[in-house]
Amino acid sequence: MQLDSLFRIYSMTKPLTSMLVMMLAEEGRLSIDDPVARYLPEFSKTAVHNGSTTFPPETVPPQRPVTVRDLLRHTAGLTYVSALPDPVSRMYVQRGIDHGAGNKIVPTDGSPAIESLADLTQRIAAIPMLAQPGMRYSYGNATDVLGRVVEVVTGKSLRDAMAERLLKPLAMRDTSFQPAPEQLNRLTAAYMAPAKAPQGPGIFSRVDMQTVAASTFNLVDDPANSVFAARRVADFGGAGLVSTAADYQRFLLLMLQRGEVDGVRIVRRDTVAAMTHNQLDALALRDTNLERSGMGFGLGFATFQSPERSPAALPLDGYFWAGAASTYFWVDPGRGITGVLMTQVLGGDVRPYFVELLDTLYKHQP
Repeated sequence: MQLDSLFRIYSMTKPLTSMLVMMLAEEGRLSIDDPVARYLPEFSKTAVHNGSTTFPPETVPPQRPVTVRDLLRHTAGLTYVSALPDPVSRMYVQRGIDHGAGNKIVPTDGSPAIESLADLTQRIAAIPMLAQPGMRYSYGNATDVLGRVVEVVTGKSLRDAMAERLLKPLAMRDTSFQPAPEQLNRLTAAYMAPAKAPQGPGIFSRVDMQTVAASTFNLVDDPANSVFAARRVADFGGAGLVSTAADYQRFLLLMLQRGEVDGVRIVRRDTVAAMTHNQLDALALRDTNLERSGMGFGLGFATFQSPERSPAALPLDGYFWAGAASTYFWVDPGRGITGVLMTQVLGGDVRPYFVELLDTLYKHQP
């Protein structure tokens, strides 16, 4: 492992895509309270699952349109493809809704695989939403839809818009949706490992790892022929970037300094404040892993709301997010601290080590 090793950051892509949307909102090119259908007409004909177990899902009309804000805070009723038995999840499998992790998702209804970001959003819009817009936090493809909004508003691919507006101004030279050929020798290997530690009901879990059996690691993405080395069918705004720890710290520095880096203002202070403060009410958070961990959610970031309910020692005004290959970051504005933890383990037991890291820093802090 080197200081400039490249990592698949998966869902740590989401905060950058969210920031790009907020930059466009600052310029008046969109409003986060606009209906998504203003930019993506396919969202003008959405329906909401009525909660029955019938397949295909039975639906009711939406009580209001899905907004850009709903996508930013994951209250748009979207989910991810999974093996869950509910009718909406089954439709994500049937329609081959790609999550951007790299492995090809093959539709089970005989249709072709996703061919573009536009294709992805059209298929998502045609599947019933899990809940009424704004009513419930549900993690899924929402930020991928935001990426398509960016493409429509800017007239550019997501990769070009992000490079021009965010990555280049922040000098994040090693962050991209597709590493350049000369960077590929720095791409790390990604592994799958079964979790051996007990899994708690929330996002974090404190476990004595001395009592947990060692896991086995299986290579799932070899740098020599990585799916991230070639251009994929879409730039997934929710999971598509590779980056380095140092590059990601540049983005966190922007957040820590409330929108300014190296004396240059990139976004307004109030934009950063809105993104990093909880935007969800108690009803939207009810029975979610966020609520069980004493957290809320802003516009692209999880926020620390109730340290006494969390198994990790956390700064009350802090925020964080993570990626599927056990990558983590956090920002502590009060103490001026940012941190990044990079691994490449899908599954496994890295999460308790992140909790241990936070405990070491914060457990005995006033």
